[in-house]
Amino acid sequence: MPLLVAELNRLYHEREAAVYECTHPEIFEQLPAKWLEMTTFADCLHAADGKLSVLDFGCGTGFEARQCLETFAANSVERMVCYDPSTHMLDQCRGTLAKWRNKVEFVGDLGNLIGGFNLLLTNSVLHHLVDPVRAIREIEPLLTRAAVWLCGHEPSRRFVGNPECRSVLRRYRVRHQWQRLLSPSNYVRRLQRWASVVELPEDYAARRAFEEALFERQPPGHLVGGLVDFHVIEDESALREEKGLDFRHLQAAFAGEWDLEWRRTYSFLGPHYEGRLPARWQRAARGLAEAYPDDGANCCLVWRRSPPQ
Repeated sequence: MPLLVAELNRLYHEREAAVYECTHPEIFEQLPAKWLEMTTFADCLHAADGKLSVLDFGCGTGFEARQCLETFAANSVERMVCYDPSTHMLDQCRGTLAKWRNKVEFVGDLGNLIGGFNLLLTNSVLHHLVDPVRAIREIEPLLTRAAVWLCGHEPSRRFVGNPECRSVLRRYRVRHQWQRLLSPSNYVRRLQRWASVVELPEDYAARRAFEEALFERQPPGHLVGGLVDFHVIEDESALREEKGLDFRHLQAAFAGEWDLEWRRTYSFLGPHYEGRLPARWQRAARGLAEAYPDDGANCCLVWRRSPPQ
């Protein structure tokens, strides 16, 4: 399963790379402020260590790398390596970071990389991995013993597991179901699939996976999409599966290896961005945030490697 999911992610992002930022508006609506908080916190943790050597694991289009390069002092980032298994994503990242090209290295294979990184970046990466704990452990030899890890924008199963959060989201969707069904983005996406004008990433990945003999029959796009976003939990029925991310579970899994130094959860109406909601529902989201501050649908985390015992 880990190898299958990795291959499907490679194929999916091969198609999505060029339009990734357009199809994920939350990148620029929610995340700059969150990354500013994280980088500011990390700057304090690294204050005594001086220069930063940065590994951006699963760099995508280069969003988080750019946040760091723009936030940290101009000369504090001594080295940055952006890694992504998708060559198409790496191409997009090169364009994003063009002004820092003399400082950044782009790699598609970590095998021959020289370690010594004291800052690890991930953004919207862990939920694509079947076993994210194992994946982080596999790159630990590249990190220093004092390394800090900024883990941005991951989905949290705690939101779906909270009955009150689910109830408010359900009421919102009942009141706005026609608006959701007729939204321009949903309408255009359905029209594109129906008319075969544009092959959507999940359909492209399904076709290519069949052509590469990963499946005996071509799977439906929605099945492939679910495997690509492996740890995304859509509703409470999926809570019975061994899927979904919970920072407390990660904290337990990493005990003695990484210490959770800072956390922030957000998105208290699930996938519906609160900044664009009517005032009534913004108040409802704020109420949930005050009552259940750890149960937002997304989270950002800052970790520091545990000192040797």
